[in-house]
Amino acid sequence: MIVFEGVVKRYGATEALKGATFTVPKGVVAGLLGPNGAGKTTTIKIAAGLLRRDGGRVSVLGLDPWEQGEELRERVGVLHERPAYPPDVPVKVLLRHLAKIRGLDWEDALRAARLAGVERYLDHTTSSLSRGYLQRLGLAIALLGEPELLLLDEPTANLDPSARREVLAAIKTLGEEMGATIVISSHIIPEMEQVCSYAVIINGGVALAQGSLTDLATALGAEVEFVARSREPRRLASLLISEEGVRSVEVEGDRVVARAGSRVRQRVEALLEEARARGLAASWDVRSRSLGEVYEKVVQASR
Repeated sequence: MIVFEGVVKRYGATEALKGATFTVPKGVVAGLLGPNGAGKTTTIKIAAGLLRRDGGRVSVLGLDPWEQGEELRERVGVLHERPAYPPDVPVKVLLRHLAKIRGLDWEDALRAARLAGVERYLDHTTSSLSRGYLQRLGLAIALLGEPELLLLDEPTANLDPSARREVLAAIKTLGEEMGATIVISSHIIPEMEQVCSYAVIINGGVALAQGSLTDLATALGAEVEFVARSREPRRLASLLISEEGVRSVEVEGDRVVARAGSRVRQRVEALLEEARARGLAASWDVRSRSLGEVYEKVVQASR
């Protein structure tokens, strides 16, 4: 889906990307994570074909973003960090106009508005929208034409907590309903844990680590979380807590949530699979306990 190999980008004497190498597979919600100045926005712009790299190779949807940018942008939606909209224009007028430019009709624009959660505000002007709903409008614009890939650059930056929750809820819905690949750049790590299934951690213009959150947690020794459903949750909880290395178990209705060190992941997985085969667990899944813990371990190791 996205491949960066040894990508270099310079702004005068400053090297924003220093041989960045990473991949983002199809169908994930990926966090492009790093502190301010890490090279995240430069990466997003290069991937969208809006900025020319100085070295290395880039492939997005099988295309070179700079050489085949026009073709690529027909299949990619982008939300920039600080989008600007004409003031006092009704949302529906703006969406209709932008859809027409892309050769789309009003039904396409309406579907994008529904997906982004701005359908109730179609008659409102852009200047009357809250910061959170301005970002939702940006999502709607990025969704025009139902792109295969969404690139979202710091979508919650400079928003108050309520607006950040609104935008994250919209992104989470998109990830569940669209099936598109979504890349979100951010330095606010705890928020990304709510929506991401994959991460690329970047700092100083270099990609330090990449992979699913669970695989990263396992590789770095971070805590992992197991979630199972059972008709006998307390019995399953007792079985899990007796396993060495399981640190805690909670029962939430028919859900059993166990947390363990990554070194015992395979043993706990085998235990849960055995419980499923015996009918004690209806289903189970494993995920990273803390993206923040993974992030800190990666950054500390690079110092």
